[in-house]
Amino acid sequence: MTKLIISVILNILTLCYYGESRKNVILIITDDQDIELGSMNYMPKVSRLMKEKGTEFTSGFVSTPICCPSRSSILTGMYVHNHNVHTNNHNCSGEEWRNIHEHRTIGVLMKEAGYRTAYLGKYLNEYDGFAILIYLTAIIYTAHIFRRCSAEYFRNYVPPGWDYWIGLVKNSKFYNYTINLNGNLVKYGAKYEKDYFTDLVTNYSVKFIVDHYSTHNNKPFFLMISYPAPHGPEDPAPQYAELFEDIDSHRTDSWNYAPNPDKQWLLQRTGKMEPVHVAFTDLLHRRRMQTLQSVDDGVHVIFSTLRDHNYLSSTYAIYTSDHGYHLGQFGLIKGKNMPYEFDIRVPFFIRGPGIMRNFSIREPVLNIDIAPTLISIAGKSVPSHMDGRNLLELFVIKKAALLKKKSESHSLTSWRDTILIERGKMPKLRKIRDRWLKQKERYGKEMRLNDACSKPEWQRSCVGSQEWSCYRANDGRWRIVKCREKRGRQCACDKRQKRFTTQNGKKVFIFYKRILTFPSTPYVVYEVNFLSFFTLFGSALRLFLSCRHS
Repeated sequence: MTKLIISVILNILTLCYYGESRKNVILIITDDQDIELGSMNYMPKVSRLMKEKGTEFTSGFVSTPICCPSRSSILTGMYVHNHNVHTNNHNCSGEEWRNIHEHRTIGVLMKEAGYRTAYLGKYLNEYDGFAILIYLTAIIYTAHIFRRCSAEYFRNYVPPGWDYWIGLVKNSKFYNYTINLNGNLVKYGAKYEKDYFTDLVTNYSVKFIVDHYSTHNNKPFFLMISYPAPHGPEDPAPQYAELFEDIDSHRTDSWNYAPNPDKQWLLQRTGKMEPVHVAFTDLLHRRRMQTLQSVDDGVHVIFSTLRDHNYLSSTYAIYTSDHGYHLGQFGLIKGKNMPYEFDIRVPFFIRGPGIMRNFSIREPVLNIDIAPTLISIAGKSVPSHMDGRNLLELFVIKKAALLKKKSESHSLTSWRDTILIERGKMPKLRKIRDRWLKQKERYGKEMRLNDACSKPEWQRSCVGSQEWSCYRANDGRWRIVKCREKRGRQCACDKRQKRFTTQNGKKVFIFYKRILTFPSTPYVVYEVNFLSFFTLFGSALRLFLSCRHS
């Protein structure tokens, strides 16, 4: 009975947040933006608009500190082990993603809830803007057949759920990129005034809001904005290229703190950075903060547009990043994908109707909580496949606690107190069949390496059919390298000839790298499995016949 009463109270209080009419929703995501290294100190406009006018989650984390898995979790509200996007390559915009999970993203669910939806910016690392594999497209275009319907069929892949789509093809860039603009591939060059990607995302976001006000003002909108900054190649706008000459906020307590024998094997073997690496981390941090200035400007412009069109008071906005970053922490020069706070903790803000202003919440929240929150704002029930929770429930609980005059430091028993962080694919149980696997179970990596390199045949330079070669590094530890077959100048790859070869016992038909120029974009055709080649050719022929009769 007590649980039922609490549930009823929460539902009533939650309705107060939603109000009578459905609210607009904006989700802003940056790429690789840290919180531990002080990036928000250099974004005064975002801080004013999101932190001072809203609530900061000081313990905002991502479930996986790498781009594509984290973005997939944001889109689906699911942990990595459930949506199976484990890396930036494995299933990133792959077959399972497109066939299953892409049909239940927040874009699909918000559209079903009656929202006009828009996605602008970077999507997933392997998103190519095409409906099927590139090499099949290459076969079709090379054969010069059914041009009449091929462009429409192959070049208009917009993920389901999005009414307005501007998706970056592949990974983040600021210049010389391609976007899928509502089904049409458009190339951009290297001129700042018309090509700078951060500004392009901002400009199209403004255009969407203005157009919505003019033509769709009778329905709410969901706008998802995905900025490329501060991800590499860290190209700042020209007007910001000289800023922040002496900043050092990235030099945290763990900066260049190495080696670390009490931590995992990677940090045990990571030494202090060389002077050139120290200078590099300083330069890279400066460049990253420079690129964020355009995001700071863009968010300000977008909120000004909302205010000018009377949307600001009826709009929820969330600002976060797909993961954090490290620059010299524990001697790691740069990157992400580590299970430490500098990589998994991110900026996380929310503002909107009923959201407390200039307020902070320390309870842990995750990127998987975003999708359930948006669905709840839309007035729909959270789907059972989602692992996250509705963040507005946390506000209801907080508000109830404050009304009861409980201490702000009081731990909320009805909210999570632990989080799950994943990296890579889940290991599979299997039988141990040989000595090497038995060693893997029993000994650490260094012991196995010492055992392998104790073999005399592995201690010589690569000769003949030798597979591995060991050598002593400057620190006295063994290092191992794979011996590679040396090719002569007259090999088939130099002649760019197609041929058959055998790999892992399978006959493979090889197309060595050759640029094939199609009507709009050059593509590179790589290896194609011999059986798959004819399967794809048959699919192309069937499509040709269907196009001819259509």
